[in-house]
Amino acid sequence: MFDIYNEDCISGVKERIADNSVDLIICDPPFGINETSFEGMYNREKNIIKNYQEAPEDYNLFSKQWIKEATRILKDSGTMYIVSGWSNLYDILDAIKENNLITLNHIIWKYNFGVFAKNKFISSHYHILRVSKSNDVIFNSYCRFAPQEKDENELSLLNKDLEDVFTINKEYSKGEFKNQNKLPNELINKLIMYSSNEGDLVSDFFLGNFTTAYCCKGLNRSFVGFEINKDSYDYHKNKLQEFEEGSFMKEPPEVVIPENKGKKITTEEIEKIYNRFDELTGKIKTKKEIIEILGEEFGRGKFSIINILKKRGNRTDVFS
Repeated sequence: MFDIYNEDCISGVKERIADNSVDLIICDPPFGINETSFEGMYNREKNIIKNYQEAPEDYNLFSKQWIKEATRILKDSGTMYIVSGWSNLYDILDAIKENNLITLNHIIWKYNFGVFAKNKFISSHYHILRVSKSNDVIFNSYCRFAPQEKDENELSLLNKDLEDVFTINKEYSKGEFKNQNKLPNELINKLIMYSSNEGDLVSDFFLGNFTTAYCCKGLNRSFVGFEINKDSYDYHKNKLQEFEEGSFMKEPPEVVIPENKGKKITTEEIEKIYNRFDELTGKIKTKKEIIEILGEEFGRGKFSIINILKKRGNRTDVFS
C-alpha cells in the first residue's frame, strides 16, 4: 500500500483512513509564520516550488482539527511525531492536551544553519513532539546501534543516538526543487526506524517535499499521505515512482547483551568477582581490561561490575 493524495488533509483523512489503522504519523505542518515571505532569502527563489499553502489564520483551531483526525486514526500502539517551530508551539501543545494524547518525549532538533536576526538570538532548532494514545508503543531501541558499539572516545553510540537533542544537519541539494524548507532524510529515517517496523502503515498529512514518503519507500513501510499544493504533488509524485524501494535499508546491528543482565546477583557471585579481581590485579595492566574480563566471565555489564567493586568494604576507592 502506497497512496498519496492531492487533497486537504483534514477532509482527506476523514474520508480515506479508518479508525485505529495507522502505526506511525509524522507531520511537519506549516508553522503559521508567513513562510512564503522566505522565498527570496539566500537566492532560493529559483528552486522553490510555487503555491506553498500557508496555515489558516486561526492556528489553534487548525491544530486541533488535524490532530483530532490524527488521534482517531492512530493505533493504541502507534506513535505520532509533530515538528514545530517555537512561534506557535503553544497551539500544538494545547491541541495535544485537548485530544488526551500522552507526551512521551519533547525532542529538540538542532540544525546547522539559523536565520540571523538583528535583535534576537539566532534560532537554530525545531521542536519535535513524540506523542501517543498509550504508554505501550513500538520502540525499537537497537534499530540503529547496539549497546556495545562505541565511538572513538569510547562513548556509547546508542546512548548518544537516544538523547532527546538531535544534532542533524539540513540538506542542501544544488538545483533541486523544494517546497520551502526540507526535513533531512536522516532525521525522518531515524523516527521511522525507532517507531515502526517493515510493512507498518505510516502517514504524513503535510507532504511538502515528500520526505516522509521517500523515506518510507526506502525503508519498506506502507504509506498514505496528503499534499494540498498541486505543484508540489505533481513534481514529487513522478519522482517518487522512480525512487528505489528499500534503498535506505541496512543490516541491523548485532546486539550483544550480557548473559546475566537484569538478573539478581547473589552473595556467592559477588565474592567470586572480588576474588577474581584480586587474581587479575597485577597481571593485567589496566583496570579497564580487568573490567572487560570480569564482564565476559560473569555475564555482567561494565557498570554492574564497577558498582560491585566500589561497594567492597576495603576497596571503596578502587574505581573512584
